Amino acid sequence: MSLTLILLLIILGLITGFYSGFIGTGGNIILIPALDFLFIYYDIAPHDSVKLIIAHSLFITVFLGISVSYKQFKIKNFYLKEVLFIGIPGMVSAFILTEFIKNSNWYDKTYFDIIFLCLLLLLAIRMLLFNPRAHSEQYDKENPSSKTLLTGLGFFTGGVTSLSGLGGGVILIPFLSDILKKQITKASSISIGVITLLSLSVSVSYLFVNESSTAPSLLPYQTGYLSIPLVIPVLLGLFFSTSFGVKAAQKAKPRTLRITFGVIILLLISKMMYSIFLA
Repeated sequence: MSLTLILLLIILGLITGFYSGFIGTGGNIILIPALDFLFIYYDIAPHDSVKLIIAHSLFITVFLGISVSYKQFKIKNFYLKEVLFIGIPGMVSAFILTEFIKNSNWYDKTYFDIIFLCLLLLLAIRMLLFNPRAHSEQYDKENPSSKTLLTGLGFFTGGVTSLSGLGGGVILIPFLSDILKKQITKASSISIGVITLLSLSVSVSYLFVNESSTAPSLLPYQTGYLSIPLVIPVLLGLFFSTSFGVKAAQKAKPRTLRITFGVIILLLISKMMYSIFLA
């Protein structure tokens, strides 16, 4: 790895961390397109790049999720019961689908780009057109959320995570806040806890490869589908900049946040549409 590449990866981590803290939607919508460009640089075939993109983005998300969940725990806004009810079945479905994707070549770059684009559009519509409600404690009745409902939500979110690499927050937060009537702060906390578990499940699958599904050695010091040397500079930048993003968000006007988010989403949608229809 060259010094230039290491510096670029640190910058990617700085941008991702700041964005995550500033906008609060998670950093994978930045990481995934950036990793796509990185693996094009390494001249990796599309069916292999999909697995590498998902593996690396979610491996990074594990550490980001642990960090954020710990902060939520310290301010007493962590909900272990709901995280486990959704997260455990989600880990199962995420792991099984990841194993299926990993051991075959059916899930190619076109499918990945289409799913990622659809989720981007869903996220953009929610963030730009709907204002989050300021739920009161009264509104957030412990609505005894059915265990069956939470389990089904976990299975579904685990599948979305395996296919998109986004972590599932785009599914979890609207469902928890709009359908189960959770306060938005509670929904966000549950979401990041679940996303940490799902990302861990997918990462374990991609990190350990059995003899029948050997991963092609395409990246420096690769283990399974993960190159730890590529991840470390991103994590360094990410941990350094997240707190700055949070502080900036506290001072920014809501309109500034929405415009920033809108510009980034439009750029990413343009990039994905180019990949699908013109590349």
